Amino acid sequence: MACAVLVGGCGSSTPARKVDLNVVRVERAIKRSILAQRHLSSTVVCQSKVEQKPGKFVCIATTVTAKKPHKKIETPFVVTIHNTKGYVTYIGR
Repeated sequence: MACAVLVGGCGSSTPARKVDLNVVRVERAIKRSILAQRHLSSTVVCQSKVEQKPGKFVCIATTVTAKKPHKKIETPFVVTIHNTKGYVTYIGR
């Protein structure tokens, strides 16, 4: 891997290897945030493959209302990938 980075850094025409973001980790982080801040259990679903490079994508968190009749509520979370190392932040809309 160090060789690939070295070659890529020297201006080689070899394309860089694409790395996928650990989306399961993002889903778990959103789920923990909802539980900690809203005291609600949730299901979070993101697209299965996201390249680990700066950009944005959306995950959907589903919760259920506490009062009857119970209704499902879907909340989109915008996830921002800040760098190629996988640093992300997210915000519910």
